[in-house]
Amino acid sequence: MSRTDYPVYLQLRDRLWDWIEDEKLSSQQKLPSERELSERFSTTRVTIRQALSQLEAEGLIFRSNRRGWFVTPERLRYDPSRDIGFTRYVTEQGFRPRTETLFKQLTEAPKWLSEATGLPEGTPVYHIFRRRYVNERGLLVEHNYINPQHCPGLLSESTDLSIWQMFKEKYNRVPDHRDIEIYPLALKGLEADSLGVNQGTAGLYIQRLSHDQEGEFLELDREYWLHDALKISVHVGGRH
Repeated sequence: MSRTDYPVYLQLRDRLWDWIEDEKLSSQQKLPSERELSERFSTTRVTIRQALSQLEAEGLIFRSNRRGWFVTPERLRYDPSRDIGFTRYVTEQGFRPRTETLFKQLTEAPKWLSEATGLPEGTPVYHIFRRRYVNERGLLVEHNYINPQHCPGLLSESTDLSIWQMFKEKYNRVPDHRDIEIYPLALKGLEADSLGVNQGTAGLYIQRLSHDQEGEFLELDREYWLHDALKISVHVGGRH
């Protein structure tokens, strides 16, 4: 099948991407407005929006609410088998990490958390909600549910820094055993709003259930990523 047999919006998708590459638009550079693009390519706003949405679905561009369309940065490589924190693996890949705590509180373990961790329902837990950036683009938000039994006073510390480093250096606790789940989902509610994307935007969910060196529940981390931010890369066997 030749390109001319494709639907019009897919033909336009190819022309638009060719133009982006020819113009050498760089990471996170803003595209012209939809009106300007429709005029440039002599098409309707509806068709240009379809072409842009196709490129977004492929992870090549992204839309920021009220700001427009931008070229997607290089994806982060994520290896769930490596026991290192966000700041380190982002920095190792040559990017700039930043973390912003949106709220933190002492709450009671709801039924779902009790079932996931083995804590009795109603047990006090720390709940920290953070937004994390790479090169100043917010790529994920995360809910950290932490057992306060071995981390007294943690909420008074700066949670914009590495919580895992705090576990180790301040509380002598090491995430020794982890269960990890990864699957795609639609970003909704608080998570979508906090990332500045439309409700239903494609995302990636990563959950880590961590126990410490004594086998006791330490943390449940629920991460909600933009779908174009990450690629899974696992090293198996041999030497690095």
